Amino acid sequence: MAAVFLIFAAAFAASGFLAGNACAQLHAVPITTPDTLYQMDRYRVVAPQGKDWFELKRDTYYVYFGKKIASRTHSFIATAISTTLNEKFSSLEAFHEFVANSLSLRGDDRHTVIEKRAQLDSGLGRFCVRHYTKAEDRNALFASGKSLSVVTHGVSCLHPDNPALSVDVSYSERGLPEEIGSAFREEGEGFLQSLRFSPR
Repeated sequence: MAAVFLIFAAAFAASGFLAGNACAQLHAVPITTPDTLYQMDRYRVVAPQGKDWFELKRDTYYVYFGKKIASRTHSFIATAISTTLNEKFSSLEAFHEFVANSLSLRGDDRHTVIEKRAQLDSGLGRFCVRHYTKAEDRNALFASGKSLSVVTHGVSCLHPDNPALSVDVSYSERGLPEEIGSAFREEGEGFLQSLRFSPR
């Protein structure tokens, strides 16, 4: 299963939690120290910068963060996930195609991808693809029957020392059309740019 699909599903689960749909498997630990480093298996990220960020879930391979927002329909999360891929890629273009195709996958029947983009981006590593999706959430709690937008920006990279390991870092915003915007984009981009790979 592609890391992009996992990050997409995680975004739906965590955003539901932040909007008031409590999930027992998620917790909320406030990020109180700036530049908190999360050393994961074979990679590391810095916790998102800014006010009201919480660690929601973490293990060896992934970490989810959420930002506290007053609106019950508006949420903003940041996630990092690594996964081992069965596919082998002979070129950067082949990995790009794989990521682009993965963006069509859905988290569940409630969400539909309505826009997607993928482009090569060597800023964080040689085998990295920047991706974007916009999806429709048709049955969100507290939305009173209105559809919410789920916008995700991320980057998927093959680990430079292990081409079978994919690392995906992203941030997602969910809300009514008038709630989606650039207010927290800088915090999300800072999280993306914090990705660093660790040797074996």
